[in-house]
Amino acid sequence: MVTVAKMQSGAWISPARHMLTAESGKFLDRFDFQADYLASRGAKAEKILKVLQRGIRDASHASLLDIGCSQGQITRRLSRDFGFVVGVDIDFEQKTGAFYFIQADGCRLPLVSSRFDVVLLNHVLEHVSWPEKLLAEVWQVLKPGGLCYLACPNRYTLVEPHYRLPLLSWLPRPMADIYVRLSGRGQRYLDNLPSYWTLIKWTHGFNVEDLTLTVLKNPRQFYPDDPALTTQARWVHWLPFWLLRPFTPWLPVWILLMRKPEMATPHTVSQFPAAHEVSFAAPK
Repeated sequence: MVTVAKMQSGAWISPARHMLTAESGKFLDRFDFQADYLASRGAKAEKILKVLQRGIRDASHASLLDIGCSQGQITRRLSRDFGFVVGVDIDFEQKTGAFYFIQADGCRLPLVSSRFDVVLLNHVLEHVSWPEKLLAEVWQVLKPGGLCYLACPNRYTLVEPHYRLPLLSWLPRPMADIYVRLSGRGQRYLDNLPSYWTLIKWTHGFNVEDLTLTVLKNPRQFYPDDPALTTQARWVHWLPFWLLRPFTPWLPVWILLMRKPEMATPHTVSQFPAAHEVSFAAPK
């Protein structure tokens, strides 16, 4: 079943899908966590917008699809700049913001082909069991020449970003499941973080621009409202690209801007037939 709703207002719902606080017996201060979370979402939305502005001239006339939008804080912020915005998430939560919401699986999008100028995959790819299928869906719904913003964490990061456990993503899946259970964070390890080389393989067919170092070297441009990040990245600013580039596969997070070619051929991953196809009238 596909649920389509026009979002206008809503209440906050905890975004930490893998932070199973009830199971671990740990509870966060709801309101302090909410304020910090909303501030971080706003800063990330501004960074995403600045990255997208490198590849799109006029966002006000462009359509954007945010896959894995969660409760929609980033989607809501981007809806101020884009002419038409749709959020997709497999979980139906009460969202906030002037955008359309679809409850659907990102690997089986009920959307018309070549519909969107921009697709957003912000820390989503590592949560799906078949990343190539998700990227095939992105390819399908993007217009020729359209852009995809992709942010994804590194499998070989020292601390797994969702479970906050050292070296968790390095382990074989059976050992990772045991580690998660022993830590009280869940019953099994649910994520699928790639290596850099695997990620590049998954994006085959797109014209890929790796902007990770560009963002890292220019914190004042991409994180103007986050002095902590600006301070942390200050030393990187003075190092040349040629010196930093060999370390790209070992950075904790990558940011890619991927363009679908103007003369695009069908993606090599075959699609499942959509259960129900929806279309939209632009919001007034």
